[in-house]
Amino acid sequence: MERADNLYISALRWLDASGGLDRLRSALVARAALCPALKVFSTPVYVNVMYLREISEELADLVMSRPVEAQQIFHRVVHVASVAISLQLNSSSNNMLEASVTTQNDTCPDDDHGAQHNHCAKNYHCAQDDHCPPAPATDIPDTEHLTSLYLENQDKCQKVATMLGAVTKELSKVDLNATLQSLASNLPLDASVSGDATTILTPAQIHAPLRVVGIPWVKEWVLGGIKDLPLYLQQPTLALVSGRVISVMLPTTYTVWARYMCSSGGCVGTARDLHVRVFAVGRPEADTIHQHPVCRVCGSPLVEDPSSRELSEKTRVMVLSDAQASALTKDVHTRVPALNLVLRDEMLQGIVPGQQVLATVMIVPQQLPLLPSLEAVTLHPPPPLRPPSSLPPIFRRLVEDRSSSPWSLVLTLAYMFAASVTPAGTFHTLKLALLLSLASCSSDKAGLAVLGVGSNTTLLLRLLWYAARYAPHAVLHSSLNALTASSMKDSEGNVWVQGGSLLLAHGGVCVLGDFSKFKKESRQSVCSALESGVIQVGCGSRARQHTPTLTYPLRAAAWACYDPAHARPRTTTDTLDSFLHVPLGDLTKSITDVFGLVVYTETCGGELESEAEDVITLQTLLQGTEPNSPPPALLPHQQLNQYLCIVRGLRVVFSTQAEKLIRGYYVATRRIRGDCVQGSAVPITAINTLAQVAASHARLALRCTVEGWDAAAAVLMCEEALAAHSGYSLLHVIPTPHLPPHCDLHTLLGRKNDERMINFQKNLEDFIHTHTGDIPTIQ
Repeated sequence: MERADNLYISALRWLDASGGLDRLRSALVARAALCPALKVFSTPVYVNVMYLREISEELADLVMSRPVEAQQIFHRVVHVASVAISLQLNSSSNNMLEASVTTQNDTCPDDDHGAQHNHCAKNYHCAQDDHCPPAPATDIPDTEHLTSLYLENQDKCQKVATMLGAVTKELSKVDLNATLQSLASNLPLDASVSGDATTILTPAQIHAPLRVVGIPWVKEWVLGGIKDLPLYLQQPTLALVSGRVISVMLPTTYTVWARYMCSSGGCVGTARDLHVRVFAVGRPEADTIHQHPVCRVCGSPLVEDPSSRELSEKTRVMVLSDAQASALTKDVHTRVPALNLVLRDEMLQGIVPGQQVLATVMIVPQQLPLLPSLEAVTLHPPPPLRPPSSLPPIFRRLVEDRSSSPWSLVLTLAYMFAASVTPAGTFHTLKLALLLSLASCSSDKAGLAVLGVGSNTTLLLRLLWYAARYAPHAVLHSSLNALTASSMKDSEGNVWVQGGSLLLAHGGVCVLGDFSKFKKESRQSVCSALESGVIQVGCGSRARQHTPTLTYPLRAAAWACYDPAHARPRTTTDTLDSFLHVPLGDLTKSITDVFGLVVYTETCGGELESEAEDVITLQTLLQGTEPNSPPPALLPHQQLNQYLCIVRGLRVVFSTQAEKLIRGYYVATRRIRGDCVQGSAVPITAINTLAQVAASHARLALRCTVEGWDAAAAVLMCEEALAAHSGYSLLHVIPTPHLPPHCDLHTLLGRKNDERMINFQKNLEDFIHTHTGDIPTIQ
């Protein structure tokens, strides 16, 4: 008994120290203002194991090893505290009401005294009715002046007695059922224990689930897969799960709360809220619904009130641990079993396939040969992005050296990037586009989509795969996997949504591969997702009638390459894309419109391509002579990862000049390149692409404000794509997918390039003023 008293007092001390009693009082005050009151009083108990150890090592160990028993201890303490607080609130409300009635009687004339008294009594009785709002005379107690239920300088027995000082009856913390019977015996048989006349809650009406945090992320507590599940588990225990959701089951209902009433008319068990069953994590769901319940007062059979049953939603998700998810991105043919995790109530919000999940789970034992089930106790928010406190050495020197130029740093990074795949200067525009896309990766929105067009898809794919190593999360698509998402039914009739490559790349990059080899249906699904920013779940013809249309937001950057020479012969029923000159079937948007950045790696003359091929061939031969000693990377892998982490953590805002240049160029270009038959060559989504490119350029340059320099760089990339598309440029831009190998770096990346960009920005401003001068909002 002494051990149990110590645990109860430790639980009370934790609730008082962590603010749990204050939250309980506020929740009870809010419940008292509702009419009618809620059937179930839900008040989660938040427990930080690390801080709880400072109060009681034994209770902290109990939470970790036997969470169900710990939940019962906290549940009883919360119930006793709710009784004390409720009686205190009732006493305060009654005193206020009596004072109000006395004041009104003193101020009323003698002739109207009886009428005023009747009016006040009428308001008082109306406040007690479940179907009427509280009377104006009923004041809610002030919650700002809260009194602690725990006093520091008293012994254990006095602490519990102080907490229950407001209770007129002595409440036993060991046998609360007997206490509730004694409370119910003083009420009318047709009254509700939780009625407005006495807001006393029964234990079964209180839902106090544990929300455990503060467990150290060490190997002993983390589940790395099914192999880590204990097979001979005797009682539930807690663990940690970190992984990526690969499939989600559509929500189903389960019983949270069921009410029973005694079949004997003269028994106290006929009180409406005396026999209530509330679901608890760690217990089977079938325990909430009794098969043959009996009254705990008289032993007569109980009858359920079907109208009072409350339901909630739950779902199951399949989670791959972090190690398994990273292995799948490297070997798409690997198939590993995933953890089956149950989520309930508020945890369902925002769960999508591909999302990163960090959770404290309860491992519940099952009868063999079934594996233990995993019930989520707490879903942890994603860890905040904590970039390194200082720049890596190489990047620090680059930033200091290029501080006088707004463009040189970003161009230098693109020049040095992926030099081990293709020599520096080759595929320069594509490398720049990949860096900009890496800087735009976020779990809140889709990143920049990149399409590299050229006949040498082998090198293009190598560049895409190499750049994907620096993404926060990367998925390499395979023909064995789905592109978007698909749905299926299991043996129990539940509908599961299986995430495809685009969904599983949540917050990162999805490398689609050679887009020219995709089937028409696959192209349509990808283009539809990129255009709308929404991924629609596909389902079979049989399940389509019974399955609602499901959509998930796109939160990944799609990368692909395209070989125009690989297109099949066009038929009379296919439409011809005016850009790539390939058949697209019945697509409503061309491929180049839905991809944000389209980079052509080949020009009409082919002079730059031949020089680049010579440089690539020379590097390949040199590497072949010394296969065991590859050349060092110009940008070390770890330092580049650190720099990109810093870049993605920057929050940028647009300056007025940047907005003016982007909006003005967009309007002017659509005006001039418009066609009454085929429409404008500039898609509607181009303005969003320009804004994303400018923001990513500012981040790569470590600027928190998007200036006109960044907008000019974004316009230059867009104009190069349009020049390669149509064969001419309105701003006299010549596409240069590869840098000339015989030019010095000052011309390519230094001051001469700055002069060229300054002249380009001036021409851009003149171009905007000429073609949008009649629009006041742009000037």
